[in-house]
Amino acid sequence: MNASLKQNRLSAAAPPTVPATAVSRPFGGDDFDRDVWCVLGLPVDVMTAPEAVQAIEIAARDRRPLSFVTPNVNFLVRAFRDREARRQIIDTDLSLVDGAPLVALGRLAGAPIRERCAGSDVFDALRLRAGFAGRRVRVFFFGGRDGAAAAASAAIAAEKRGVESAGYLNPGHGDVDQMSRDEIINEVNAAGADFVLVALGAAKGQAWIDRNRARLTAPVVAHLGAVVDFVAGTVSRAPAPLRRVGLEWVWRIKEDPSLWRRYRDDGLGLAAILSAHLATIARAGRGKAAPAPAESVARRVGGTTFIALSGDLVADGRAPLRKAFRQAAAEGRDVALDLRDAGRLDASFFGLVLMLEKNLRSKGAVIRLAHVTRAQRRLFSANAMDYEDAPAIGAEADRGSIAAAV
Repeated sequence: MNASLKQNRLSAAAPPTVPATAVSRPFGGDDFDRDVWCVLGLPVDVMTAPEAVQAIEIAARDRRPLSFVTPNVNFLVRAFRDREARRQIIDTDLSLVDGAPLVALGRLAGAPIRERCAGSDVFDALRLRAGFAGRRVRVFFFGGRDGAAAAASAAIAAEKRGVESAGYLNPGHGDVDQMSRDEIINEVNAAGADFVLVALGAAKGQAWIDRNRARLTAPVVAHLGAVVDFVAGTVSRAPAPLRRVGLEWVWRIKEDPSLWRRYRDDGLGLAAILSAHLATIARAGRGKAAPAPAESVARRVGGTTFIALSGDLVADGRAPLRKAFRQAAAEGRDVALDLRDAGRLDASFFGLVLMLEKNLRSKGAVIRLAHVTRAQRRLFSANAMDYEDAPAIGAEADRGSIAAAV
């Protein structure tokens, strides 16, 4: 064993590993089937902790890859400051809203978020239930404070409930490149885990997952840093009453005083974002009581797919948008969203736009905007979608539609 790897333990009974290569979504389908909304540029899947547990169990059972995030204020601030951090969040398979401020902002934007879905809530729900099909979900702890992963592994082994430990590894304090060496990835894969739980600090952990998710044979991977400490018992979680009123951060500072700087910086960053965009987000989706039905027609113009959108682009009218966006993503060309005849734009529309952006980026294509008003531009900007303008449609436009009007 490489001497640079610390605290590495693998369980002796690792099952045969099957590479997770199939495209996975929480309950089948593709990104355009997700009930995903956009909250200040972050994708948010409307899902409860029990529903998230079901998604994890399906992915683990069927060996289908599922990378998920639990964005909070720290994620939001990083996404506005760093386009790469924003991309890493969008590129995951599932995004569960964490943090009371994001829940409040999501509801303000019109998203039907029923409850906060923190990573610790999801893992608690997973570990405290019986395993599916006669066995438990095998979890590998990667990272954490010195000794925390070992203690978490021992605690899980003693419980004998919904999860079991597949092992743990503390890769030290290097950068993402050092933690992505072949010998480290091979150690993780040798455990035969269903779920790699990463604890490296939010920015580094998400970057490590983004770098290595295609190399990991475990189907499920997520950064849930504090969960390792909670399971290990080295840090206690805030009492339920504090969590319900959105004051878990106060307890976290009590448990780890060094966190006050991060919370201060995140709070200042959030204040700056809200001062610039809160009023715009609050107005989004408001308007007529009887929405005009959404329609979409797409045509090719040179190397670009122009999608002409009309009517109110809101949650009740997502079907034609899903159809047009899915077809355009399959074509893999640059897409121009023509908003000349569009009415209201709500957070569900922007959620689908994020999914289109994600799918096009994987093929080297981009989104542009055509005939966008100042008010619409402000909405896109408030959601960190600073897309360029599309070229004007010329006489060479291909009359053939690739998505029929609905």
